[in-house]
Amino acid sequence: MRELWDSFVMLFIVLDSVGNIPIFYSLTSHLSESERRRVFAKSVAVASALLLAFAVFGYGFFEYYGVTFSDFKIAGGVLLLLIALQGIVGRIEAEQLRGEDVAVVPMATPLLAGPGSIYIVMYLRQVYGLGPVLLSIALNTLAAYLILAESGLILGKVGRNTVLVLSRVVLLLLAVLAVSMIRSGLAEALAGLRVGLGG
Repeated sequence: MRELWDSFVMLFIVLDSVGNIPIFYSLTSHLSESERRRVFAKSVAVASALLLAFAVFGYGFFEYYGVTFSDFKIAGGVLLLLIALQGIVGRIEAEQLRGEDVAVVPMATPLLAGPGSIYIVMYLRQVYGLGPVLLSIALNTLAAYLILAESGLILGKVGRNTVLVLSRVVLLLLAVLAVSMIRSGLAEALAGLRVGLGG
C-alpha cells in the first residue's frame, strides 16, 4: 500500500489535473457540456495510453542505449524543475492555444502526459515495480477525468483565481521533488565515478 500511495501522489502532483482546470476549460469553452466531457475523456485516454507504454517499455528502450538510472534522475529532475518553474511563472501561452483536436494536442500531451509524467512513470517502475505503477496510472487518469469533467462546477464554486493559487502550491511541491531527484542523481553519479576511478 505504501508503494501504491507514493506512486499515486507523485504522479498526481506531476499530472496537475487541478492546475490544468483553467487551461482545459478555456480550450473547450466553445463546446457544449457533453462535447466537453467527450474531449476530456479522449484526452485522458490518450494520456493514459502514453503513460502505460512508457511505464512498460520506456526504461528498457533507453537502457539499451546505456543510459543509467542516475542519468534518468538528473535529466528527469531538470525537466520537472523546468515544468514547475514554467507553471509558477505562468502558462498564458498554453491558455491561448486552439486546435482542431485539442483533446490530443495539447491536452493529452504535453499538458497531461508530458515529459515530466512520462519520466515519473519510468522512475516509479524501477523503484516500486510495474504493478503499483499501472494501478497508479489507472487511478490518476480516472481522477483526472473526474476533476476535469467537473471543471465548470469547480471553477464556479471556488473561482478561477483560487484554482490558480492551488496550482502554484502544487507546482512548488513539484519543484522541491525535482531538486531532490537532481541531488540524488548527482550523488549516485559521483559515487559511481569515484568507484570507477578507484578501480
